[in-house]
Amino acid sequence: MQGLTELVLLGAVFLALQFWWLSKVFLFRPRQPRKLGKPMRANSLQEEKNALQKIFDQS
Repeated sequence: MQGLTELVLLGAVFLALQFWWLSKVFLFRPRQPRKLGKPMRANSLQEEKNALQKIFDQS
């Protein structure tokens, strides 16, 4: 019975460490800084799209 108690205690410690590590990694991340400059527009990649379309039309 004592072995079972130790096993449960080790499991609880292991789960507590896992929870602590995951919260440290995922919950307390610094926020990503926003990119400076003008915002992207829907047609900002139009030139690249046209170039790729020409390549695929040729093949």
